[in-house]
Amino acid sequence: MGIQLLPPDVNQSGADFTVVAEGIRFGLVALKGVGRNFIANLLSEREKNGAFADFMDFCDRLFDQDMNRRMIESLIKSGAFDAMGYRRSQLMQAYGQVLDGIAAARKRNVEGQLDLFGFGGEGEEAPSLPPLVLPDLPEYTPQELMNMEKETTGLYLSGHPMDQYRELAKQFGAVTIGSILSDFQREDGPREYRDEQRVSIAGVISTYRTRTTRNNTLMAYVNLEDDTASMELLCFSRTLNESGSFIRENSAILATGKISVRDDKEPQLMVDSIRPLSNLEAAAGGSQTLYLRMPSREDPRLRKVRLALSFFPGESQVVLYFEDCKKRVGSRCEVHPSLLKELTERLGQENVVIK
Repeated sequence: MGIQLLPPDVNQSGADFTVVAEGIRFGLVALKGVGRNFIANLLSEREKNGAFADFMDFCDRLFDQDMNRRMIESLIKSGAFDAMGYRRSQLMQAYGQVLDGIAAARKRNVEGQLDLFGFGGEGEEAPSLPPLVLPDLPEYTPQELMNMEKETTGLYLSGHPMDQYRELAKQFGAVTIGSILSDFQREDGPREYRDEQRVSIAGVISTYRTRTTRNNTLMAYVNLEDDTASMELLCFSRTLNESGSFIRENSAILATGKISVRDDKEPQLMVDSIRPLSNLEAAAGGSQTLYLRMPSREDPRLRKVRLALSFFPGESQVVLYFEDCKKRVGSRCEVHPSLLKELTERLGQENVVIK
């Protein structure tokens, strides 16, 4: 609907999601790892004594209010202190020292009070807090920031991992997940999609699980989401054998297969192939070609070479050249340093060339 969902903010967010001028501000109680009692104390403190001036002020004022390190870490990762001008990388590095410094100041203050009542330390001022010293660190990458937001809020807030791949996905014929789901939700009019139609979709793997089928083979349920919706992928043994190494959480992939509509379930995709979008990006950008030279097809090393290539599936072009018949055979792989090392050891450096 074009309404922006904003990260949580310690000075703006309420307990629940709230409407602000820029959009909808994420609610603090929806943060993972942050207790309701602490949020209630935060809001009460903010109402009584005003907005938090900075990170040190926040930690000092709430130090005795059911706060712990896990909560602070969750607030940092979600972006709740971003508006104060800090980098999340700086706060993640420094928050432990900040809390230790406040604890030490509290202890000195208690000891000072004991001295005042027992040993005549009249006129001494309460120990002050140590200054906030942040390390000069670069900010996390956009992908790392988004993964932190996903971890703590369940959503991507500052962007979506598919942002960088949207045009590439279109180039490889991918349709949006939202368009498929909304098409099957319509009750009338001609449909754009149908059961068993072959399509490609691109997105980020949010979760996956495996189980054993009745035939004692392995299959996987993969939840794939783009910036429009999410869909469950069904991956059976053949697909897992060929593409199982690409199934990882937060991995951006292109999945191709047939739409499956059963009973009252949301449409699923029965997957034939999975390819990492990072590999497709390299292929689309004119990635280098790996050339391998061998004496003949009967060379006993060929089987090992093919096996090595199969361990590094990808979209880069491979050309095997056989000297005796002057024939070329094509294949594809990911040009990985470990693969190049093994091929060089088997064939010799002069027979492994990248152009």
